[in-house]
Amino acid sequence: MSLEFIGLIGPQESSESQAPRGPLVDLAFIKAFAQAQEYGGFDKALLAVNTSAPDSMILASYVAALTERIGLLVAHRPGFQAPTFAARQFATLDQLSGGRASINVITGGDSGDLQRDGDFLDKDARYARTDEYLDVLRNTWTQQQPFDHHGAHYRVEDNLTLVKPVGQLPVYFSGASDAAVEVAAKHADVYMMWGEPLEQVRERIAQVRKAAARYGREKHIRFSLSLRPILGATEDEAWARAERILADAQQRIGIRQGNRREKNFGKSNIGSERLVQLAS
Repeated sequence: MSLEFIGLIGPQESSESQAPRGPLVDLAFIKAFAQAQEYGGFDKALLAVNTSAPDSMILASYVAALTERIGLLVAHRPGFQAPTFAARQFATLDQLSGGRASINVITGGDSGDLQRDGDFLDKDARYARTDEYLDVLRNTWTQQQPFDHHGAHYRVEDNLTLVKPVGQLPVYFSGASDAAVEVAAKHADVYMMWGEPLEQVRERIAQVRKAAARYGREKHIRFSLSLRPILGATEDEAWARAERILADAQQRIGIRQGNRREKNFGKSNIGSERLVQLAS
């Protein structure tokens, strides 16, 4: 079984607990951060998606020009553009980067983030659209003859996209609801999870594999676990650092009260809600 380490590349220095500093698109930081992770041996780096952030695909193209080896895991929300168009973008990035592109399919969102881009479909409808979107995406990447698609959400006729990925472009999939698991079982090469207690992780892996078995993919699908390690020279130092991070995060939450980004507080995705419940 192969093991990958996946980092993160953002447009400026910031985190959930650290206030942003520097320009919103900090070219020097992006370069240093990307090259440091490549030098450190990371296999891939995630470029996240958010309505208030710079575009992940364009950032990935910039990072591709600054690096030689590290993979580019680009977060992408299906439904905001035609799947054939997105397929050409990802295939082009894969060609420019020498086969380093991957897609992280993000169907859900936190606290109204989807609505800020005008998407008001309910969860089941979004995942049904994602299912169809990925069918079209895969056909666009693989078909060597013009193809048609007539579905509930997309209609494509006589499409033949000449630019193809270098190889099989990996599909990473995020989503903790039952609807998400079903779509992941059908399409995902890697199913991505948040860090939870080991027993819950085991249960989620078993759930996804059982669903994937209906498509003959139970041995194909791999799993990713997203964690935020807090490090110290000793356990006491690590816990002290954790307490400082918690205090900083609590202060930031207090500052943000009344901000428009809290309008939909509590209307989050299933995965985030599970983490809040576990933490409590």
